[in-house]
Amino acid sequence: MSRIFIAGMSPLPFENDRKVYGTGIRTWQFIAPLLKSGHEVCVCSYAIPSAYPQDFCSIYKKNFTYSDCDLKNGDSENSEDDRYAGAAGMGGKGTPMIDPGGEGKDRENATYSFEYNILKKEDFENIELLSKIFIEFNPDCIVGCTFYPSYVASKLLDYKKIPFWADLFGHVMAEAQARAYVDESDRCLFHYWNSEYNIISSADIFSCVSSRQKYALVGELGAAGRLNRHTSGYDFAEVIPCGIPENSFSRTGNAIRGKDGVGDKDFVVLWTGGYNTWTDVDTLFKGLVYAMERSPEIKFVSTGGEIPEQDLKTYPHFLSMIDGSSYKDRFIMRGWVPGEDVPDYYFEADLGINIDKAIYEVKLGSKNRIMDWFRAGLCVMSSNVCELTDIIEKEEIGYTFKPYDYKELGEKLIYLAGHRDEVRKTAIAGSEYAASNFSFGKTTAGLQRWAKNPSFSPDSGKRKELASEREDAVRNLERITLEQKKMIEERDRRISELEGIVKKGFIFRIYNYFRIAGRKIFR
Repeated sequence: MSRIFIAGMSPLPFENDRKVYGTGIRTWQFIAPLLKSGHEVCVCSYAIPSAYPQDFCSIYKKNFTYSDCDLKNGDSENSEDDRYAGAAGMGGKGTPMIDPGGEGKDRENATYSFEYNILKKEDFENIELLSKIFIEFNPDCIVGCTFYPSYVASKLLDYKKIPFWADLFGHVMAEAQARAYVDESDRCLFHYWNSEYNIISSADIFSCVSSRQKYALVGELGAAGRLNRHTSGYDFAEVIPCGIPENSFSRTGNAIRGKDGVGDKDFVVLWTGGYNTWTDVDTLFKGLVYAMERSPEIKFVSTGGEIPEQDLKTYPHFLSMIDGSSYKDRFIMRGWVPGEDVPDYYFEADLGINIDKAIYEVKLGSKNRIMDWFRAGLCVMSSNVCELTDIIEKEEIGYTFKPYDYKELGEKLIYLAGHRDEVRKTAIAGSEYAASNFSFGKTTAGLQRWAKNPSFSPDSGKRKELASEREDAVRNLERITLEQKKMIEERDRRISELEGIVKKGFIFRIYNYFRIAGRKIFR
C-alpha cells in the first residue's frame, strides 16, 4: 500500500458546518476509497472561508478516525473547535438505500484513520509550512483534489519529486469565461490560465469530471507540449464523474411541510446549494411563475445562496425578481442552512431542480447536487446541458428540458405536479441507477489502480521541446526588450546633449562638445 499526500478542499461533507461545497464532496470522494483500500493518507485542505467562522484558525489533526456510521476526532494540535457530526445514512422517501456501492454489510463498522489538516488561506498557500507536513509524512505520491489544491500541490514537487495525480474538477478556463462574463472583465483569465499551466505541465496523470472535459484537457496538454514523442499512446486522463458515498442520509426532523404556507398536498420544487455564475435564474424564475399561474399547488423552496468567493450577483438578482413578483409568497427562500439539516429538505420535497446556462463550463462539467438528490431518492429535473443530464434523459431516470426554454420548464412542472405516482417511480429509478453506477468506489477505480503503484508519466524529467521553445521565446523577447530599452536611453541622452548645444550659452555648449568627444574617444 502507498503513503498518499492529498491536497483538497474543506469542509468535507460530514463536517457539521454551515455550507458544503462540491469541492469538499469531491475531496471526500477521493479520500474514502483510498482509505478503504488500506493506503496511509495525509490530507491538507483549504478551509473555504464562507463555510467557517471569521475567527477560524488552522487546525492540525493527527489520527482522524472515520467509520461508516460515525466520525471521531483523534489527537490534534492547535485545535480550537471540534465540530464534526456523525455521517448520515440515506433513505429516499423513507425507503433506505443500504450500501449503494455494493461494499457489503461486513464493512459497515470498519474504521479508517488519516491525518487531517484544515488550513486557512495564508497557511494553505505557505509552501514552506505545507512542505514541512509533506516531508514529515514522506509520501509515495501526491493527489490534488480539484483545481486550486492541485495548483498548490504542484509546488511541493520542488521538495520531493514523486508521482503527481491532479484532479481538474471541471474545465477551469470555461469557468474563467463564466466568471469574466459576470464580472464584465477579462482580467481573471490570465490568473486562471497561469495556474492551469503550472498543473498541466507538471502532473503525471489527471482526472476529469466528464469525457467531454477529458478531451478539452487533451487540447490543453497539446498546447503545453505534453503530447510529445515520449507520451505517444499514454492515456493522460481518467474520467471520475461526480459520485455518491456508500453511507446514506438520515432524516432528523421536519423542514418544509407545515411551514411558510407549505401544505402536505403542495408540490414542492427544491433547489439546494449555491447560485453560481452559470445558474440561469432568469429562466428558472420565468418557468416557475409560468407554472404557478396555472397550478396553485406548486411551491418553490430554496436552500443555499450566493458564493462569496466566486459570485455575489446571481443570487441577489434572483431575489430581486422574486420580490417584485405577485407570487413571491410561494418562493420560500431559506438561504444557507446547516449541512446536517439539508437531507430533511430532500425527504420532504417532490422534485429537485437544476438549471444552467448552455455555456462551456456546464457542457464540460457535471452536477454534485443531482447526485445528492439521487442518493436521497428525490426525483431530478434539469436543463439538459452536461454529460450527466444526457445520461438522465437517455436512461429515463429523471426529467430534462431545453436550456433557456422557460415554457417547456413550466409545462413539465405542471405535468409532474399532476402525475406524482410517475414522479415517485422515476425517483426510485434514479436512485437505483446512481447506486449502481456512481458510487465512490466505482467512480474512482482508476485512481485506486494507480495508487497501488504510483508512476511517473513517460515524459517526466524529459525536455519538452514545445515548452522549452516557448520559454526560449520569452527569454528572447526579454532580451530584445532590454536592448530596445538601452537604445531608447541612448537616444534620449543624445537628444539631451544636442539640446544643450543649441539652447544653452557658449560655455555650456563647449562643455557638451567635450563630453560628446570624450565619449567617442573612450568608447
